[in-house]
Amino acid sequence: MDFLSYKFIFFLILTPVVFQAVKAPAFRKWFLLLASFAFYGFVFKEISYVKFAWQAAWILAPSLVVYFCAKSNSRASFYIGLIFTLAVFLSFKYIPLPKFRGVELLVPIGLSFYSFRLLSYLADVRKGEIQPENDLVYFLIYVSFFPLVISGPIQRGTDFLPQLRDPKRLDRERTDLGLKQIFWGLVKKVVLADNLAVLVKPVFATDASFGGFVNVLAVIAFSLQIYCDFSGYSDIAIGLARLFGFDIKENFRVPYCSTTLKEFWSRWHISLSTWFRDYVYFPLGGGRCGKFRRSLNVMITFLLSGLWHGSTLTFIFWGGLHGLGLVMEKLFFPDKTGPKHKLTKILWAVFVVVLVLFGWLFFKAESFSQAITMLTSSIQGIGQPLAYVSRGFSDLLGESNGIIFVIKLVIPGIFVFAVEHCLRNKDIPATFAKMNVPITFLFYLVTLSFILLFHAMEQQELIYGKF
Repeated sequence: MDFLSYKFIFFLILTPVVFQAVKAPAFRKWFLLLASFAFYGFVFKEISYVKFAWQAAWILAPSLVVYFCAKSNSRASFYIGLIFTLAVFLSFKYIPLPKFRGVELLVPIGLSFYSFRLLSYLADVRKGEIQPENDLVYFLIYVSFFPLVISGPIQRGTDFLPQLRDPKRLDRERTDLGLKQIFWGLVKKVVLADNLAVLVKPVFATDASFGGFVNVLAVIAFSLQIYCDFSGYSDIAIGLARLFGFDIKENFRVPYCSTTLKEFWSRWHISLSTWFRDYVYFPLGGGRCGKFRRSLNVMITFLLSGLWHGSTLTFIFWGGLHGLGLVMEKLFFPDKTGPKHKLTKILWAVFVVVLVLFGWLFFKAESFSQAITMLTSSIQGIGQPLAYVSRGFSDLLGESNGIIFVIKLVIPGIFVFAVEHCLRNKDIPATFAKMNVPITFLFYLVTLSFILLFHAMEQQELIYGKF
C-alpha cells in the first residue's frame, strides 16, 4: 500500500469528510461499512475481482458465525464460534492456498487482526462484559473498520462498539490532533522505516554473504525499521479513526526506552500484548499460582505469540526467548518495580537491549539456519576493532546513495526519536493537542518537509501486514 499515492490521500480525505458531513445514523453506518470493503479494491494495487470477492467472503464468513453465536450466548454456541474462527485463521495461516482459475489466492488482508477482534468479542460476551450487538451492520464495521484491519491496533468490542452509535463531532481540536498523528506516523513509515528497509534487505537476503559488524548493524537497523513501520502505521490508523470521531488507544509507548523486559512489553504492540494477557495468560491462571505454574503460563503465552506470527522455528524461538527472559526477570526481581540498585538497573537494561536485538535477528531471518549463520559470521574480523566497525558501515551503506541517503535517515531520525524520548513518560497525543499555534505551525512545516523531501523512493509493504 502506497501511503503517498493519490488514491490513498483521496480516500483518507474523502471518507471522514463525507461521514462527518451527513448526520443520519443509517447513512453513516452503511457508508462506513461500504467504505471499509471498498478500501481493499480502491487502495491496494492490482487486486482482481476474484481476490476482492475472496477477501470479502473471508471477512464475512467468520463474522456472521460469531455474530449469531454471540447472540445465542450459550456454552455450545461459544465453542462453535471459537472453533470456526480458529479453524479459518489456522487454515489460512498454515496451509498453502490453491489457485482459482489461474489466480493465486492470498491470505485475506488483516486476517490475524479481525480474527482477534472476533475472538475477544465472543469471550467478552460470554463473560458478560458486553451485551451481544443486535445490529449486524455495526458489528461488521467493528470487525472490518478499514484504518484498523490491516495491522491493528486490535480493538475490543467493549471499547469500539459503543462509539459507533455516538461518534464524536469533528471540531478544530479533533481535526488538528488527528492530522498531527497521521503526519507523525507518515514520517516514521514512509521516511524512516522505508529508507531503513533499503539497508536491511540486502543483508538479510537469502543469498547474502555479508559478515562482520554489518550483520550487527543490520539487526539494529531492522529493530528501528519494524518499530517505525508498525508504530507509524498505528499512528496513521489512530489519527484517521479520530477524524471519524472514534478514540483508539495507543499501541506503542516508546518501547526502546524500557529498562526491563516487562516494561518493554507494556510499551510494544500494546493491543496485542494485552490481548494475549487477557485471553491466554489470565485464563491459564496468570500469576495467581505457584512460581513454576506462573513461569509455565508465561512460556505458553509467548510461544503462542510466536506461533501467531508464523509456524517456522524462527518465530517459535523468538517467542520462547522473550518468555524465558520474562521468567528470568521475575525470578531475579520478584518485586514488580524490577532492579533496585543503579548498577543492577544499568546491567539489566543492557541485557534487555541485547535480548530484544537478538530476538529481532531470528524474527527477521528467513530460516533458523540463516539466523545462526549471521550470528556466527558477525564476529569475523572482530580482532581488529577499527577495521571491523568501519567495514561494517561501508558494507551497510554500499547499496545506498552515500551521504544523501544518510542525511535522509539521520535528520528526521534524530528529530523523531528525540521528541519521543523526551515524551517517553507522557501521553504523546495529549502533548500534541496542547501545542500552541506557533509550535503547531512548526510541527506541520517540519513533518511535511520530511515527507516530501526525504520519503523513500520505493514504498515498502507493512511488515505486520503479512501477519
